[in-house]
Amino acid sequence: MDRQKSQTTESPALGDLARIRNSLLIFAQSGETAGLGPALDILSRIKSEATASEMATIAALCGECEEAIGAISSGYATDASAHRPLDIITQIEAAVWAQSGYVPENISDFVESSFEELIPRSHDIQADPPDEEFEIDEETLEVFRCEAEEILEAIDNNLRSLVKAPGNQHALWDIRRNAHTFKGSAGIVGYCEASEIAHRMEDLLDQMVEQCREATPEVIAYLQAATERLRSIVAARNFSDGADALNEHFEAAVIHLSLPPESKAQSNETSAITAPLRPEPKMTPASPIVRVALDRLDDVIKVSRALLINRAAIVERFEDAKSGIEAESESIAKFESLLATQRNLIDEIQAKLLQIRMVRFGTLETRLNRAVNVTCLDAGKKAVVDIENGDVEIDTQVIDALIEPLLHLLKNAVVHGIESPDTRRLIGKAERGSIKIGLEADAEALILSVSDDGGGISPVRLKEKAVARGLLSPEQSAAISDREAIQLIFEPGLTTSEKVDLNAGRGVGMSIVKECVESRGGTILIDSELQRGTTFTILMPVSQPLHAPAPSEPVPEPESNAGSVPLVLVVDDSASIRRHTTMLIEAQGLRAITANNGAEALELLLSGQWEPHLILSDVEMPQIDGWNLLEYIKTDDNFGHIPVVMISSLAANEHRQRALELGAADYVVKPFGGIDLARILETCGILTAA
Repeated sequence: MDRQKSQTTESPALGDLARIRNSLLIFAQSGETAGLGPALDILSRIKSEATASEMATIAALCGECEEAIGAISSGYATDASAHRPLDIITQIEAAVWAQSGYVPENISDFVESSFEELIPRSHDIQADPPDEEFEIDEETLEVFRCEAEEILEAIDNNLRSLVKAPGNQHALWDIRRNAHTFKGSAGIVGYCEASEIAHRMEDLLDQMVEQCREATPEVIAYLQAATERLRSIVAARNFSDGADALNEHFEAAVIHLSLPPESKAQSNETSAITAPLRPEPKMTPASPIVRVALDRLDDVIKVSRALLINRAAIVERFEDAKSGIEAESESIAKFESLLATQRNLIDEIQAKLLQIRMVRFGTLETRLNRAVNVTCLDAGKKAVVDIENGDVEIDTQVIDALIEPLLHLLKNAVVHGIESPDTRRLIGKAERGSIKIGLEADAEALILSVSDDGGGISPVRLKEKAVARGLLSPEQSAAISDREAIQLIFEPGLTTSEKVDLNAGRGVGMSIVKECVESRGGTILIDSELQRGTTFTILMPVSQPLHAPAPSEPVPEPESNAGSVPLVLVVDDSASIRRHTTMLIEAQGLRAITANNGAEALELLLSGQWEPHLILSDVEMPQIDGWNLLEYIKTDDNFGHIPVVMISSLAANEHRQRALELGAADYVVKPFGGIDLARILETCGILTAA
């Protein structure tokens, strides 16, 4: 496969054919058909291009391959039928190589080696054990204990609501969500028993929510006993009820839940006596813990001493002024000097205290690695985590807000993204998947990204699951775009996982991620491509200054000093969106300049210093909005030639139509990602500098 991989860079067609082969190999190995739809689209395009270029052989072969794959997609063929289209793909590659003047040494050897990988394996995939043992430090355990107490208190509150109203589905869902969160956190720090108990609670609640069942006394008794057991484990104290008693509670709840609703009336009368609500435990409010370096603490102490001395001097000077010992003018001047010093000291101590709150993002590395290794072990997969910019310091409260969604995203990358080692070998990937965590931060916002090189998100499968769960009708499913379909991943209860275990199976995790991020005023974006991988990007505002703030807006050199590198103007009133879009642009090798509304954008254009090759503009902005900006640019003789792409959360067709009528080159509905930018650059003919 090395020869095949090296050739994909010489011809776009060869790269596309390699993707089709990967989809067929995955189908032959696992029966997964999600990649066959895009494969048919690629074949159709290649056939059209070959027909236009009078390459009759290639066009005919593409037609044959379309028929063969179409039969598989329609369910009229089995995984063994992948052999025929794979053979045709090889013939197409040979024809493309012949057109380019290159012929591989031995195509048959390549084909045979590909089919050797299709031989069924009788053994189960066993993941390697984690590369290293992780010791959980006391600080991490204390953070878990604080988090666990908050979760258990929330469960207790909802249990009290269930006693009063057994049909309260909101309370059931909230207990289910908290059990899911507890399960993951306990597993990360090595509390296996606690994680399994929380998982069993989630199993039971999963059935109840899906069946819209009321919480019977047996169910409440089990949930109370399980919660008490979890609290005992966290507090490292003996549990009054043994494991046998807890199991009996669980069996009673399961048996009672399995009975038809009408047969429960009599049982409820007797079980209500045996399931009293236990007293509310006395809870100690959780407080975040920050480990402070001694040199930083010494700095604060020195400033505090100086502040106290200065305060004493102010008091003394004020008394002197009152007694008239010194001349009034001299006394006032000294008093003002002391006040100025006081202000400076207060500013300095505030800065030092804020610095104490800052934590290196890299301090999470052990915890994040453990999360991935434990999940890999459970899922039979291999993956390695790479943290970029681990030295960036962010506020400890922001870290606390990010850790839960980050752990969910890492588990999601392993369970749903990274393929099994056998499948990765089959399609030419390294056995060990790659998960990259990136962090960019300034005084206004931070951007956290989690990228994997796995199989990507299948819009087709998400639509099928959404229809099966009644979230969409078949007509709605057919009408929505792939971009809109991918957003379904955040719907509670929607999952594409085929296996229900400690890490996946209920679709709770991604809804929690979205909820956590949005509760902090943040946004989460998805950028995914089949067989290439998925990137989740969290945009989060920060309220505290960062350790080494970077300029909030990148300003490139004026046009005369920047050579021929294309320049893109980003216009958006959100600092986080401006920064995120700027990062995407710079990743393409381009320059970016930003404006936070249409008025600033016009000032930049009229200054004569910059002439952008492309303008990306939001619609809803203060002062001058996107519509007025677009109309001005397109009616101006100097700027009318610049392509303008509107990027907005307004998804109605009337908005798209209005943009196109005003002269926009394109209209993109947020979220805006790297795939969108690449397509726009190609459409507008903007190439990166060599």
